[in-house]
Amino acid sequence: MNKKVLSLILALTFLLPLSTMGAKASSESIVKQTTGIATGVTAGPVIGGTRGFVKGWIWGTDATAEALGNKDGVPHKIIGFFTGGVVGAVAGGVSGIGMGAYDGLKYGYDKPWSAENYSAAGKKFTDYDPFKWEE
Repeated sequence: MNKKVLSLILALTFLLPLSTMGAKASSESIVKQTTGIATGVTAGPVIGGTRGFVKGWIWGTDATAEALGNKDGVPHKIIGFFTGGVVGAVAGGVSGIGMGAYDGLKYGYDKPWSAENYSAAGKKFTDYDPFKWEE
């Protein structure tokens, strides 16, 4: 029994320093990354959901108007706004909420406090694709 305990202690003595050698983190970077993830997961779904809702409504309106025969026609746009736009807004909003949380987890560690972390990247508000989960 003593030989097993002694061999375990000996193995841990050699392996523990090797496993902690690669850990180089300062308290400042840990706090920055932790708060980046926490705020990204909190604010990202709100921003992503809003952007996805708007973008989904635009997509749904355009797709319905195009299916009705004239993408730029006023009656087609009105019908598209109230039918396909509503469906697109719901789908885009739900997907945007998930995408916002995903972005908060993905970019919160590597790029905390960035626009990507909060699903706010893009030149315009509608430069957002809530259905594109991979780059």
